[in-house]
Amino acid sequence: MKRLFLLSALPFVVTQFIVAAQAWAKPLVVTTIRPMTMLVEAVAGDHVEVKQLLPDSEVPHHYSLRISDQALLAEADVLLWVGPELEGFLSKSVTALRPEKVITAAELPDIQWLSSSPEGKAENRDPHIWMNPNNGRVIATEVSNWLAAHYPDQREHLLAAQQVFNRQLHDVTTATAAQLQTLQQESFIVDHDAFGHFAEAFGLRQSGALKTSTGLSSGARDFHQLSNQKNVRCIIAEPRHHHGRVEQLSTKMKANIAEIDPLGADIPLSHQAYIQLIEDIGNKLTACLSSVPPAPEPK
Repeated sequence: MKRLFLLSALPFVVTQFIVAAQAWAKPLVVTTIRPMTMLVEAVAGDHVEVKQLLPDSEVPHHYSLRISDQALLAEADVLLWVGPELEGFLSKSVTALRPEKVITAAELPDIQWLSSSPEGKAENRDPHIWMNPNNGRVIATEVSNWLAAHYPDQREHLLAAQQVFNRQLHDVTTATAAQLQTLQQESFIVDHDAFGHFAEAFGLRQSGALKTSTGLSSGARDFHQLSNQKNVRCIIAEPRHHHGRVEQLSTKMKANIAEIDPLGADIPLSHQAYIQLIEDIGNKLTACLSSVPPAPEPK
């Protein structure tokens, strides 16, 4: 009789175990690039599992999906990507996912685009939207809202984390704006046109780029025009790009060079990583724009 009772109770026990396991399981959020990972970490932290598709050493403009990437996409509870302007390699795979499992940051209604990039023409828009702190807040809020809607038991934690993030982001944005305010008339050039959103958010003067926002190099005529600019204080290089033309331009223009990573690959992941990214870019730009350019080498 006792054995019969145990056998009859077994399905209930198994069911309860499955329910408990599902409750303990963390939602899997798949991101494409490190700044998106930073924003998920900021509002969800230890309450989700975050897996990033692209290694930090890769340039998103030219990445190709692997079989393991496809498997990870199929496993994800939600995918956070910027959009086809940046990660064109992902466009076809995204269409195969259920729409409710995808957050396309570039399509969020409150995203601020550059004044020189018409909102209606996606192909002309600068996709490095996370470089504007306001856009970082918009993306983080959307992630938090999605998770709260699908995992209501996490709502209280998500709301608290979102409030902390918003407060920290306001503080770092205010401090960065204050330190850059006196440098708004100083001109700088970038190797890769990934800093436009940051420049516009803080009223800075970016006067040219050696590569477009999609990573295409400018021609000889464009390089000649850039090199003839006057009073350029700083040239921004990136760690994933060769610096030959940057160094050539720096020598000709007697301008400082600052190496800044718009992906923040050297910043350890934590709930404050995105805050540190904005702070780091501000600090490095401040140093480059405020420093006396190097003296020409004696002949």
